Amino acid sequence: MGKTGSNLLFLAIGAALGAAVGYIAASDKKEEWLNDINCLVDKVKTNVKAAAHKKKEIIDLEEDAE
Repeated sequence: MGKTGSNLLFLAIGAALGAAVGYIAASDKKEEWLNDINCLVDKVKTNVKAAAHKKKEIIDLEEDAE
């Protein structure tokens, strides 16, 4: 993908995110959606931290075996 195609892709993604944020901000269910998003972000953070911790344990075990 050329530089122009890449720029257009980022422009489209930015426009979609902007439209989504605008829709949520104007919605009556704004608080409910924000709570759902916060719960999802917390789950993702927990899963990433658990995966990183597990990977660190595996690396430590491999280093101890050497």
